Amino acid sequence: FGSSRFRSSFGPFYCARSSVHCPTTTMKPCGLALLLAMACPASQAVRAGDSRAVCGPQTQVCTADFADAASNPQWECRAAVSGEKVRVTPSQSQFGAKVCGPGKFFFSPMQCAGDNFEYKKTTKEVDGSAATTACQPVSFPYAMACYAVEC
Repeated sequence: FGSSRFRSSFGPFYCARSSVHCPTTTMKPCGLALLLAMACPASQAVRAGDSRAVCGPQTQVCTADFADAASNPQWECRAAVSGEKVRVTPSQSQFGAKVCGPGKFFFSPMQCAGDNFEYKKTTKEVDGSAATTACQPVSFPYAMACYAVEC
C-alpha cells in the first residue's frame, strides 16, 4: 500500500491507496474523507447546542463583585444558558444575586466541577406566567460557588 499526497488551502493531506489502482478515482476516497472530517465537528456543535439552549432574553442572573461608596452592589447581569454551570466568586457571593425572567435558578456552595452541585443547593423558581420583567433578589444563607439555570 502506498500513499498519495495532495495540497489544498488547508495544508498537505495524505490518502492511503488500495491495492487496486484506478487513476481516475484515486482522490475520490480522500476527498470524501476530507469532507466527512470537516462535517463531523459541525455536527458535534449542533448536538452540543441542543443540550444547552440559551434561555429567553429576559432570563438573566445578576451578581456583584463590589459595592459603590454608598454600599450599593454594582450588579452585572449575564444571559442564562439552560444547564450551564457558572462559577460564583467569593466577592460575588457576599451580595447574593438577582434573578430575572422565568426559570428555575439553582445556587450551590459546591464548585461547578464535579458531581456535588446538588449538596446544600438553594433554588429560586420564577413561574413563566408571573410578571417576569422585574428582577428578584436572592440572598444566600452561606457562600455560594456555582449557579445553574433551567428554562
